[in-house]
Amino acid sequence: MSDALGKRSTIYALDLAELRAKEKQIQRDIEDGISTKGGDITLNQLFEIYMETKSNIRKSTYVNYRNYWNVSVKNSIIGEMKVNQIKQIHIKRLYADLKQRGIEGSSIQTYHVLISSVFQLAVDSDLIRKNPCRNCRKEIKVNPSNKKALTVNEQQNFLDFVKNSNVYKIYYPILNFALSTGLRIGEIIGLRLDEIDMKENVIHIRRQLIYKDFGDGYKFHIEPPKSQSGNRDVPLTSAARESLIEQKKLDLILARRAREQAVDGVKGFVFINSRGMPILPFNFNNMLKNITRAYNKQESQAAAKEHREPELLPHISAHILRHTACTRMAEAGIDPKVLQVIMGHADIGITMNIYNHTDSERIQGEMKKLENIM
Repeated sequence: MSDALGKRSTIYALDLAELRAKEKQIQRDIEDGISTKGGDITLNQLFEIYMETKSNIRKSTYVNYRNYWNVSVKNSIIGEMKVNQIKQIHIKRLYADLKQRGIEGSSIQTYHVLISSVFQLAVDSDLIRKNPCRNCRKEIKVNPSNKKALTVNEQQNFLDFVKNSNVYKIYYPILNFALSTGLRIGEIIGLRLDEIDMKENVIHIRRQLIYKDFGDGYKFHIEPPKSQSGNRDVPLTSAARESLIEQKKLDLILARRAREQAVDGVKGFVFINSRGMPILPFNFNNMLKNITRAYNKQESQAAAKEHREPELLPHISAHILRHTACTRMAEAGIDPKVLQVIMGHADIGITMNIYNHTDSERIQGEMKKLENIM
């Protein structure tokens, strides 16, 4: 029998009924232009072809795709299987294995998007009839995010502690700036002096700094913002202006600019450390962990002496600072569309989730007022 490409092939079956069924399927593939031999390549080979078609994606995304694949797909049960042999049951088995290994549902969804895209290339190229990933996503359970914004009181306690600490006060400018602008950590450490317009009271977000291995070892790389909506102008609040002025004074006192080093041939980053380099995102989050631990220890001791309940801080990360800043803006009544632009959200739904949570908190607060009446 000849396939859609005119190549002859031989098929085998255990009995006549099976043979007729296979012949019927092959005839159907031929009529629909499906290559009966095109799906003989392995999934790993198809992935390499897929990556060759992605020459227009940013380098960090390319590296992420490869890392995801190499870690959990390449050596899995489906990695070396022929594309035309992989069924929905194999995909679901892979997702179950990932879950058993302790991988979060949100990460498994990322795997699903990548694997499904690879298979879709085969479908669109008439190598296979249908995508085996179809309807597999509903099997992935994603636990609700436990990231919660700091309350107004927690935020003030956090900033007051940092500002008055002999150990951590050098971080006050960058932390106050983060809580005043809602920028992503990559945008904060990637912000340059010439992108701040004090006269017009605005900062221009045009890049982010990421710390990744692009095949030349781990180091900082300048990348465009996370999405097109990430290119934006963010108005400076008085607190943000104060932070920038304080940071400039701090750099002068500590002579940081004299030790400044270039990143991808570029200098002039606003927030640099004692070595003249931007702060590593990992070190930033580690610093937040240390501050929280130190505050909670001091607060617990003070509460014990004063015979009261301690006002402890929850876990704080760079993302929680951003989430907190966004929440404060929503609580202030900033228009959702305006807030979407300020935050650089590609999807208004992300912004509205903040408003929905804020409204819920307000409703709870208003209902509590009844307790004083009833």
